[in-house]
Amino acid sequence: MKLNIGCGLDYRDGFINIDGREDLPRIDKIINISKNSLLDYFAVGSIDYLLANDFIEHHFHWQAVSLLTEFFSLLKSGGALEMRLPDCNYIVNAQHITIEEKITLLFGGQDIPQGEADPLSRKKFPEFFCHKYGYTRETMQRELQAVGFIDIQTSAAGTNFLIIAKKP
Repeated sequence: MKLNIGCGLDYRDGFINIDGREDLPRIDKIINISKNSLLDYFAVGSIDYLLANDFIEHHFHWQAVSLLTEFFSLLKSGGALEMRLPDCNYIVNAQHITIEEKITLLFGGQDIPQGEADPLSRKKFPEFFCHKYGYTRETMQRELQAVGFIDIQTSAAGTNFLIIAKKP
């Protein structure tokens, strides 16, 4: 079983696509992670692959640590977690990015229209568009190691970074 957490408009075939917004055109499960635990819906050790792109930065640090721990619990032994997050180190140090762009990249688009297909969602659900904490590749790697993940690989992806970690 594969989960796509906080899928937004990124619906993926072969995954259970989960988001907290009920206004999305395609979604498999509506779960507001801020109020509900994934463990209420899925058994410990039942997930093969967990995708959480553009998701963990939308939570305060203590919430993110709790979510990473929950992800670890949900994964089977040998299962993998993949995430994409803004790369705070890259964004802060990039000379070609204006301060206005840096603010949006670091703090999220919030309720400010960003030219996407669902601008009304930003007004209806501004809490889903705010970044509440930032990470570098190194700080996220440490967070994942502290939870118990191994074989952690990171790579650059523009102003973001990708990280893949496995459960032993």
